[in-house]
Amino acid sequence: MKKEEVSALEKDAVGFWLVVSQSLTTVAPLMDLIAFFTSAALFAFGALPLAFLLAFIATFLSINTIFQFSKKIASSGGYYTFVGKGLGPRAGLFTGWVYLIYTWLIVPNEAIFFGALFFPAAFQLLTGIALPSWIWIPLSLILIVFVFTMAYLGIKPSLKYSIITGGLEVLIIIIFSLVVMANSGSANTIAVFTPKFCPTGWNGVFLGMIFSIIAFGGSGTPVTLGEEAKLPHKTIGRAVIVSMLITGITLTLAAYALTIGWGPNNMASFGSQLIPGIIEAKQFIGITGAAVLTILGVNSFFNSALSSFNAGIRVTYAIARDGILLPTMFAKVHHKYKSPHYAIFLNILIALLLAIPAGYVLGALNTFLIEVTGVTVAYFIYHILTNISLSVYFKRIKELNVLKHVIIPAVASIFFAIVLYFSVVPISFPVSYGTVIIFIWGVIGIIISLAIKKERLMKSELFFSY
Repeated sequence: MKKEEVSALEKDAVGFWLVVSQSLTTVAPLMDLIAFFTSAALFAFGALPLAFLLAFIATFLSINTIFQFSKKIASSGGYYTFVGKGLGPRAGLFTGWVYLIYTWLIVPNEAIFFGALFFPAAFQLLTGIALPSWIWIPLSLILIVFVFTMAYLGIKPSLKYSIITGGLEVLIIIIFSLVVMANSGSANTIAVFTPKFCPTGWNGVFLGMIFSIIAFGGSGTPVTLGEEAKLPHKTIGRAVIVSMLITGITLTLAAYALTIGWGPNNMASFGSQLIPGIIEAKQFIGITGAAVLTILGVNSFFNSALSSFNAGIRVTYAIARDGILLPTMFAKVHHKYKSPHYAIFLNILIALLLAIPAGYVLGALNTFLIEVTGVTVAYFIYHILTNISLSVYFKRIKELNVLKHVIIPAVASIFFAIVLYFSVVPISFPVSYGTVIIFIWGVIGIIISLAIKKERLMKSELFFSY
């Protein structure tokens, strides 16, 4: 297929609130509440709300980079394009290379967590029935098939589904949190926003903050809608800010309610549970309320995987369109649904392989741990590169603002670098296999990026014309 035959994504396909839902459902606040608060609680203990509040502030600083870039650049390549325009085509290629493995790992990672860990535990808690050990295979497949179907049908149906169910997620989190707070009476205290209930003081709070930041991961995925959003130079940046405010306030409120409901002095046991959010829901809103929370929680997993997948296939499409790292065939768009269907086929095949065969050989839990580590390491690498590229880009176009384009992204990068460090230190297997995979993948990416001839790079969208 010749490059001029590559199809274009549907222009002006999604409006402001649909772009908001892309960010909101990738973060998946309900999925965080019912399952993912535990890692942060293991370190922050009763200061969990403080850790989430600080993580919210740090993440909010980081989206400044997205906001600033999106005012100038609108591309489905997202971070791939941003870094290319800032640090040059080779750095952009490397970023795209890292983003590819990030997006290839995230869907099988979420499918396995849902099928092997979350759903069996929640089902047993609510019904008393233990599901067979092999059940993770069909459950994981259900999630992957859902993601494939919705993504294939196009961005509009995906985001319309996401905005409705994502809104329900936020609503039930707020209701649940208010019920817990109302029933806790005198146990409510603002002291949980201090290190008072953290045995290791600020050290534990900062470690908890690291894992809290991970809960906000994916907030920047709307940048991949740059060619499909209405008025993208205005819509994308504003949508990310609105979504971050919604998820930040919601997750901080939920962290407070869960801590108060469990007991600030008892949070060590909270961190040892697989589904503490469901356990607490059963206590405060009964078995029916817990069942509703679980059902919407299941949907939260599906929504998060779908939104992440939609972002990933658009970056795959943009990379393939340049014809350097991937064949241009993967930049073909379906004539009816306007979805990059060849990119979908590629990404869903990889998701299937990294979920079912990998999970069977390595074990579901080991596969999840390896893949989630790989996702985390890749996430922080491309974010740091994007933050660095911001100041370079705005200096080139002679619009540099020291606060917006240098100081704020530098602070965000420091936070991300700290998180990245604690994501890989200390070395612990099998978790660290994920780090090794990303390291090897990165080395290959560097070699490829350096080997590409300048003439080919100049024909890509990464080339910055002075």
